Amino acid sequence: MIEKNNEEDNVAVAAPGANAESQNALSSTRQLTMRERLALLFDHLPVIGENADYLLTATGKAGGRRICAVSQDTQHLGNGMDAGAWLQVERAAQHVQKENVPLVMVFDGTQTRLDGGIAAWSSLGRLAGTLAAHRALKVALVVGHNTGPNALLAGLFDVVVMVRSGSDLALTDAAITNRVTHTSLNDHDLGGWQVHAGESGVADLVFNNEVLALRAIKRLLRVGTDARSSATPQADSLGYCVGLDTLVPDEPAQSYDVTELLRQVSDTRAYYEIGGGLAQNIVTAFLPVGGHWAGVIANQNKTLAGALDHAACRKAARFVRLCNALNVPLVTLVDTPGFVPGFEQESGGLAHSVADLLRRYAKSHVAKITMVVGKAYGAAGVALSSAATAPSRVVAWDTASIGLAGPKGIHDLAPAQAKPLLQALAAPNLLQDGALDAVLRPGDTRRWLGQELAALSHASDRQY
Repeated sequence: MIEKNNEEDNVAVAAPGANAESQNALSSTRQLTMRERLALLFDHLPVIGENADYLLTATGKAGGRRICAVSQDTQHLGNGMDAGAWLQVERAAQHVQKENVPLVMVFDGTQTRLDGGIAAWSSLGRLAGTLAAHRALKVALVVGHNTGPNALLAGLFDVVVMVRSGSDLALTDAAITNRVTHTSLNDHDLGGWQVHAGESGVADLVFNNEVLALRAIKRLLRVGTDARSSATPQADSLGYCVGLDTLVPDEPAQSYDVTELLRQVSDTRAYYEIGGGLAQNIVTAFLPVGGHWAGVIANQNKTLAGALDHAACRKAARFVRLCNALNVPLVTLVDTPGFVPGFEQESGGLAHSVADLLRRYAKSHVAKITMVVGKAYGAAGVALSSAATAPSRVVAWDTASIGLAGPKGIHDLAPAQAKPLLQALAAPNLLQDGALDAVLRPGDTRRWLGQELAALSHASDRQY
């Protein structure tokens, strides 16, 4: 079962009945060897490909998926990656692109040797191009001091996982940065997990050690394969969620936690959050509903009232790409009053961030369901809940409100017409106008989503 990551540590809870050996492994902070990493990642012994003291490639099944894994080992690398080492990684990337299978790569703080010359430079360029073009899932585990080429390549992965102890990621290391900028930063200040999980958004998941990180990657690989270890529930057996009828307060000034919605619709009452350290005003997570996986983007009402800023848009766009890589349907739960106003947002490229999010939605090949659970006002509402996102279904709760302006804006701009205009914003009226495919009672959300995901899954099966 996939559980929500611990909000403080992002550490998955050990399974009930775990033996003493596995519990000791969970608390381990030492760096693993390449073969120990593979043993934790793969379901069974993998097929070892190219092998050197400093680099190992392997293929096999992890989390029920056939994957290719590459692990660096800085302890044996000496002076750094030469042209031959980068060529080995390049061949692994070409293999996963040809086979269209996920790639998991461990970045272990290795440098590139300056004597590699143009051969190393060319191999790195081809490798970066191959990774950028590869559509299947790419997961990077960052465990050491990574600068230059390693940082460049890790940024091309769909999911970046970091460990707290001794890992950092920066295109330019601290020594050069300090010399050029006359600062006194250390490597952790410049590119540690706190920087990338809470500010840059580069790190999607952070764990205390490699063991936990590798187990989390294995769970992520299961998304889209099996939703539950037990019997899959039938869509028609999905119950009514009474708690959702009162989740959204009647008074707009009162806030609520959208993660409670995720818990109530999940088969396991749990979800797997990605990027939880960045942009708290939006939640991105995976959860099973009616035996089918869904990726969820949800406005978080308790932070900025769910309003969109450029960080939230970038986070959501990255998650859309991840759902594509995993081939998992995308569900967007909308409750937003608009965009976060201010010079910082506009000068920070908010318009470009929104446009990129829309492009991601429009180009996404997975099924998309949009559900307005509260308000969808202004351009932000258009961006998340209209045909601009090319959804398979657009629905709303019967308590939802949708329009180019909210009640205050309508009263300010058109006070004489406020009453009929506000009535027109109500979800039942929008259904009559053809703007919505369905209007639901909040408590019916789990049942309806389960049925829709099942239908979309069957339709997808018939296409192949």
